[in-house]
Amino acid sequence: MRVSIPFPMPWPEAWRPLPCAVATSAAYAALYTASNHMTSLRTDVGAGVFAWERGIPFVGWTVVPYLSICVFFALSFFSDADAERLRRHVLRLLLVLIVSVLCYAAFPLRFTFERPPTDGAIGLMFDLLGHCDMPYNRAPSLHIGVLVLIWARFAPVARGGWALVLHAWFALIGVSVLTTYQHHVLDVPAGAALGIAAILLTMPPRRPAHAAEAPRGSAAASRTGSRPGSRKGSRTGGEAVRA
Repeated sequence: MRVSIPFPMPWPEAWRPLPCAVATSAAYAALYTASNHMTSLRTDVGAGVFAWERGIPFVGWTVVPYLSICVFFALSFFSDADAERLRRHVLRLLLVLIVSVLCYAAFPLRFTFERPPTDGAIGLMFDLLGHCDMPYNRAPSLHIGVLVLIWARFAPVARGGWALVLHAWFALIGVSVLTTYQHHVLDVPAGAALGIAAILLTMPPRRPAHAAEAPRGSAAASRTGSRPGSRKGSRTGGEAVRA
């Protein structure tokens, strides 16, 4: 008996974005790690934190949505089979990465709160995070910038109840950068603004509506004019044009 596995597109096409996913992920890993290390060697690192941020609670379990962005990052390359939209997605990701790294070099900042101890599975996740990250690379938040791009990538293909779940989870990822004590408040709007700017700068040009309708109108007018004995139709058409 043959069992068919549902998949949005044929297998060869489904794996076509894989080189883009691997190359973009490698660029993120290399540049982000290098930027973290270089900032750790500097002595002019600032803080950029408001006093009232001390009231933001540490919520250990939110490390789960925080780290889940890695999964969505990988899946975002395969969520749409259109080659042009994939190209724009990669371009936006690289634009956010490069601008963020330049900002980290120009305005180095450090996270200043002490994270409470954690244990169990949550503690292991924070240990993993600590091995991959340092308390630098703050504003703009690369986590938030990438979240905006991934959100824009998944939103058009999400339907029904899954769309509500997806939006709620993405919102939780956004909040988690604060409740895991990974970022200060200043970093969040800066990252969101960068992500939105990357989308706006890479939007495809819109074709004027009249340019798309002109050929149809011309063809229709030509057909009307070629009909024998259609004087009434010609007069109507003339009146419509003048109006």
